[in-house]
This record gives sequence, C-alpha cells and structure tokens, in this order.
Amino acid sequence: MFSPFSLNTITRRLVLVASVFFSPALLADTPTSTLPDTLKLSDGSVLFGKLLSANSGQINFESEHAGSLLIAVKDVQELVSQRVVVFRFTDGQVIRLPKVKMTREPVAITTQDGTMMYALADIDTINPEPWMLGKGHQWTGALIFAFELQSGNTDKQEIDFDLNSVWRQSEVRYTLRASGELDEANQTTTSDDYTVSAKSDRFLSDTTYAGANLYFEADEFAHLKRRHMLSVYYGKQWQSKPQYRLSTEPGLAFVSESRTDLEKQNYFAFSWNMDMHSTYLGPNTDSYLNQIGVWNMEDTTDIVINTQIGIRMPVRHKITLNTELKLEYDSGAPADVEELDQTFTIGLGYRW
Repeated sequence: MFSPFSLNTITRRLVLVASVFFSPALLADTPTSTLPDTLKLSDGSVLFGKLLSANSGQINFESEHAGSLLIAVKDVQELVSQRVVVFRFTDGQVIRLPKVKMTREPVAITTQDGTMMYALADIDTINPEPWMLGKGHQWTGALIFAFELQSGNTDKQEIDFDLNSVWRQSEVRYTLRASGELDEANQTTTSDDYTVSAKSDRFLSDTTYAGANLYFEADEFAHLKRRHMLSVYYGKQWQSKPQYRLSTEPGLAFVSESRTDLEKQNYFAFSWNMDMHSTYLGPNTDSYLNQIGVWNMEDTTDIVINTQIGIRMPVRHKITLNTELKLEYDSGAPADVEELDQTFTIGLGYRW
C-alpha cells in the first residue's frame, strides 16, 4: 500500500516530467533567435534588421529604421546573422548555415567536401530561389494591349499588342517576344504588321551565354510580305543590377526576305540584339530599350534596325500603364516607302 504522501509526490513528479517533454519551446524544430541581423558598412555605420537575399553584388536588407535597402557587397565590412542562411559562392558551392559571421577576411567553413575558406567577396547569392539551384523554373513576362474604337463620321479601329515572356532555369533561358498592329478606318486597313522572336540561350557563365533566334516579320504597307531570320549569337550580360541591366548579342544570321513585286532574296547578315532595363524612375518601374539589327553582308547599304523604347509604370498590383515608341528603319524599302516608320502607343499592361 502506498501512503498518500508518496502518491502525491509521484503525481507531482509525473506532471513535472510531462510539462518538460511537451513544452512548446522544446517541441520547436529549431531555436528561433530574436536577435536582429547586422551589417557593418565601410563608413562605420551599422544596420540592424533582417537579411533577405543577395544577387549580382547587391544585398537586399530589411532595415528596422530605413525599410528595404539594396547595399553593394563591396560596401559591407561585416555580415552577422542568427538565422539559417543559404549561401551560393562564386565557386558554385551551396552551403546552409544556421548562424554566420562573415568579414572581408576569409573564414573557415566545414562542409562534407572538407574545410573551405570564404569571405564576403566570394558570395554569389544569398537565399537563392529554387530555380537558381536547378529546381523548377522562373516564368516572368509582360503583356501590353492598346485598343481604340471610334464611330460616327469616321469608323476607326486600332489594336496594338506587345508580349515579352521569359522562362528561366539555372543554365537555360527561353524568350518569346511578339508585337503587332492592326488599324482600320472606314473599313479600309491602314496598318497591318507583326514581329515574332523566339530565342533559346544556354549560359556559359553567370554573365555570358550562347543562343539561337528565330525571327519573323511582316509589314503590308512597307511592301514587306515576310522576313524570316535564323541567327546564332554570343551574349554578354554587362550589367545585371536591379537598377540597371544591359546585355548585347552580336551574331551571324541567314535571312530570307520577300517584298511585293520583287523577287525573293536570301543573304547572310551580321545581326545584333541589345536589351536595356532600368528602375531609375522607381523600384517598380521599368524603363527599357530593345534593339534588333540586321546588316546585309552581301549589300552593305541594306540595313534593318528595329528599336523599342518604353516605360512601364505601376497602376495596381501587376497592372501597368505603358508608353512606347517604336522606330523601324529599313534602308532597303522601296522608293515609295519611307525608310523610317514611327509608332507611339499608350496602353495598359499586365506583368507577372
């Protein structure tokens, strides 16, 4: 027989053991630190907040007092985080660290491949998205659509569209661009043209790539029945910061061209593509310039340059107001057709 004293003692001990084992703090998978991350900058100032990510030499840091900031890695003297951080270094190593302190001086990090020395300058990406590590893909794009309908003394219809869609994996990128214009006035077509470009790129390094492009173009009122082009090129990403991006793609192309009342023409050409984007007008804006050029190597006086210059401004979530100037220069146009065609459009867009 147990005495009441011993039974009460056993009961209290069981309750104490149960409370320890089922404590919410101990049930957590990993301890959660309430300490802020810190960045010590070259000028001696220290930022407190949360380390979000880093890419293209820029650290995305959520400051407690200044909000979201983009800080160049070269301006950071010390990075300290109490949270779990995933680093991808310039040598391709991906390492997950529960706590980290990195400075300009290399520090030893032990991995399954051995001990390696890394410093701030060796960081390629912090908390990379899955597609950057070869898992899944990233799909981004923008669609601009402008429509005008007028009736009365003049019956008028205008439809303009512009599509830019990019599908990206770690080493591969596919790009689809298409634009067109169809205008009618009093049941008479006044403009009918389109361009389509389908590109495939394979990255050779973080900033260089090789690719191929299929390009289709037609413009009824420029007497261009069709222009088909297959080009191969070498691409270079000169700038990839969020505030400014610039890439160029010089290459060689085979062009097949057919004009109204003229014989079909095939020739080899020097081709290029230049793509610039900037957020200079605001973090959610996009000021851009895209140019495609074709220079006939058999007739150096024959050159085609199509340029798009535009601005996308946010109106609501994923909805943008777009202004664009399209300049289409064709030195080989017939005598009764202007060499330079200019189109200015304003319309709403959707981006993802």
